[in-house]
Order: sequence, then C-alpha cells, then structure tokens
Amino acid sequence: MQTRIRQMRKTRGLTLQQLAELTDTTAQTIQRLETGNMTVSVDWLEKLSQALETHPADLLAISTQGDIPLLGQFEGNGALHKPVMAMNEEASFRVSIPAIDPVAIRLGQAIGPYRKDTILIGERFFGRSMSNALGCDGFAHLANGATLLRRIIRGSGERFTLVPIRCEAETLYDQKLEWAARIVMQVEYF
Repeated sequence: MQTRIRQMRKTRGLTLQQLAELTDTTAQTIQRLETGNMTVSVDWLEKLSQALETHPADLLAISTQGDIPLLGQFEGNGALHKPVMAMNEEASFRVSIPAIDPVAIRLGQAIGPYRKDTILIGERFFGRSMSNALGCDGFAHLANGATLLRRIIRGSGERFTLVPIRCEAETLYDQKLEWAARIVMQVEYF
C-alpha cells in the first residue's frame, strides 16, 4: 500500500529518529513503513497520525491528480516554439496540490497581489508544525473562530503576529492560533 508517511514526516520537519521516538519504535521500522517494506496496519496509522498531528486517512496515498495534455512551450513571440517531442518531455502535465492537508479560500475582492475570485490553496498546520507557515502569506485561524489572510510571523512564546497583506487591515500582535496554512498555490480563472 502506498503511503504519504515520508512526505508528511518531511513536511513536519522530523527526522526518521524523531518520528521513531514519537511512536516508540526504531528509525529502521519507520523507514520500512515509509518504503512499503512493512505492512502499515490500522494501529500504525493511528500511532503515526497522532505523532504527525493529522488524520490517519491523510497518510494514505490517494491519487486525486489529473493529466492535462502538454502541447509544448511558448516563447517570447507568443508562438508555440518547442513542441513536446522537441522538449524530450512527457506529453502531459500532472496537476497536483503540493500539500498534505490542503484548504482553499476564494477571494471576494482583490487583496494585495491576489486578484478577485482567485482561489488560494494553503497547506494547513497545527501545533508545533505551525512554524512551517512562518514568514509566508497564509491563513491564520484564530482561537475565536475567525480566519484571516495575513503574513504570519512568530510572536512571543506560542503566539503569533499577523501582518496584513494590504494596508487597510491592522497588524494583530500576540495572537493564539488554532491552525495556520501557508499559501502553496493559487488558481485564477479568466
């Protein structure tokens, strides 16, 4: 069975040894689980999901990708200059979301560099993993239930400073977050 254990571990910034310690096993066992050389049981999915702060289903590799025909490459004159065969590439482009726990928000109006009706896709992090969203534009879900589009900066202790993407909003200091999501993709419709 294909899993996303390695991808999730690396996204969380953990080594094999660190994940092994969090699950009371050895780094060698974690490596076998990641490579498929050992069966990933429901018990293992539970242990690993707790250590990686995610849902067990997020550790399973489920393909939700689509192939789009790749015709080639446009050059400066706007003409198809290099057909796929000349580029020595595959004849399709695979669309995938570069996130383990993706969330999306559509913009009702332009905000900073993001145009109206753009869909922003973020990778959501909880707990200690929220540090993966630091210094990035992203979604900050506050303890009071509000979700804001902000640049997320480390505050004091377990709190964060939220800097607005555009001038009209205020900077919020010393905020406790339920989760944070760094923007990893944007989809624009024309």
